[in-house]
Amino acid sequence: MGIFQRKLFRKPDGRRKGLIFLSLSSICLLTWVYTSIVLNSSHFFLFTGLALGFSGFAESLPLERRRSAGILRIFAVSILIMFLGLLASVPELLFE
Repeated sequence: MGIFQRKLFRKPDGRRKGLIFLSLSSICLLTWVYTSIVLNSSHFFLFTGLALGFSGFAESLPLERRRSAGILRIFAVSILIMFLGLLASVPELLFE
């Protein structure tokens, strides 16, 4: 349990890394909007964009906000785990 706490509840890496994650998140979310409206495609980009967004917010927090950053990182990982669970159990829901 100690290694997970050290990785998840470490100090945020800084605004530069947070801005990179947030820009990738916005690209993924815009791609999801385009593919869902125009192409009626999958929801892969939605899950990826949300996970990158939570990670970006976690990394852009001040250095003393370790617990908040850890909670946002847990949200990001849980979104990806939820995506994998949906992919394994109900793939037709994600890929129409």
